[in-house]
Amino acid sequence: MAPPSVRITLLVDNRRGQPGLRSQWGLAAWIDSGSARVLFDSGGNDAFWRNAGRLGVPLGSADAFVLSHGHFDHSGGLRKVVEAAPAARLVLHPAALAPRFSLAKTGKVERIGLPQRSLDAVLGVVERVVWALAPLQVAPGVWACGPVPRRNPLEETEKNFFLDLACTVHDHVVDDQAVWVDTPRGLVVVLGCAHAGVVNTLDHVRRSAAERSAAGAVWDLPAASDGLPAVHAVVGGMHLLHASPARLRATGDALEAAGVRLVGPAHCTGKRATAYLRQRFGGAFVECVTGSVLEID
Repeated sequence: MAPPSVRITLLVDNRRGQPGLRSQWGLAAWIDSGSARVLFDSGGNDAFWRNAGRLGVPLGSADAFVLSHGHFDHSGGLRKVVEAAPAARLVLHPAALAPRFSLAKTGKVERIGLPQRSLDAVLGVVERVVWALAPLQVAPGVWACGPVPRRNPLEETEKNFFLDLACTVHDHVVDDQAVWVDTPRGLVVVLGCAHAGVVNTLDHVRRSAAERSAAGAVWDLPAASDGLPAVHAVVGGMHLLHASPARLRATGDALEAAGVRLVGPAHCTGKRATAYLRQRFGGAFVECVTGSVLEID
């Protein structure tokens, strides 16, 4: 018997969804594979928790919480995560805890790392923390990819991110990671911001899944035309706000090469890139807003 479909609920996104839900700049996604429940990111504050209550999402049953990277708009609700899901492991890269800053063209410097309340929450339950230094299974059939190798020269990290208040040490966001779910139709990949690049991330996820599959996987993962495991769906932030036409084409090419059948851009993808993906993928494109529920068979 085939396993249940993967259900992804966007608890927080930039765009407003149904009335009564709180949207904000950020991302939080609830992933239910039937055999595992994982919360991926927590938005900028407790809005994800309030929305979960309205949507009937049982946060307390989470097997794990995965932090995509240490920016405030993905980690602001961490204290509530710790309280609401007392049995969940917290999966993040050590670099996510570092101070972070953004330098605007005006010269204004802003703190963009974990809010102090979130940092305190993590350090207060360090026995529940699992450091994502490499791909690891966070729940049955659900994986965090760990740090992403940067192979594609088009996918550069934002030049205005820094690790010091004086803005002298560039931040490459080495902690950036995605989550994937094994399914008989291919991998379901959920992106936080894809600061490492969508192309780089998919390449890393597919190579990692191939290595694990060769060692004995739950299912024989279907392969795309290049021989690597196929990606059935990609959902989440793609950080293509300022992407060049060449990078947009490369992203579309990578999605097609991976065999993607569902594309759901969210959060930091940007209007221009979202329009491009809608036009290129047609019926495979799906709108993502706060409260969207995607049933991926």
